[in-house]
Amino acid sequence: MERVLFWSNSELLIQICDRAPYIDIEARLENRYLKMLLEYSADSVFIEDLQGNGHSSGLQGQGTGSLLVNIAIQYLRTFLPPETLVHGKMSDAGDPKESLILEECRKRRSQFWQSFGLQIIQGKAGNEVVSARLTDLKEKRRGLVMGKYPKFILLENFVEKSERRNI
Repeated sequence: MERVLFWSNSELLIQICDRAPYIDIEARLENRYLKMLLEYSADSVFIEDLQGNGHSSGLQGQGTGSLLVNIAIQYLRTFLPPETLVHGKMSDAGDPKESLILEECRKRRSQFWQSFGLQIIQGKAGNEVVSARLTDLKEKRRGLVMGKYPKFILLENFVEKSERRNI
């Protein structure tokens, strides 16, 4: 069964689409598209990808990724136990290959995930693992996306829809 939640204001649209065992969290703001992909089971959530805010997007460091992760944390807490393992692999596949820029991207990516309470488990450079229990994750409740949109939107402000929309 598919569950779709939707929130919007005049310039920012957000949609959560839960098609067990997959969750897509999508946002469209100022003609830009961002997406977070998750896969879950009764005791685990795998962070598959966070798209649209990488180095060359012009959105890195603008709060767009934080917005999606904040929504994911809230949504997962509505139906999964606190001890659920949340994990994923960081990837530098889309990063520039110039060594100084690549190293800066890796550093920013590690700091980003750590700021939500995920631990970095060292592995091959560019393929480190992130891991935490759902109970240990922290939302970022302050700040703005691109200097004007809320970085934290309460899940209770989302409306359930009968079907997924293309945003």
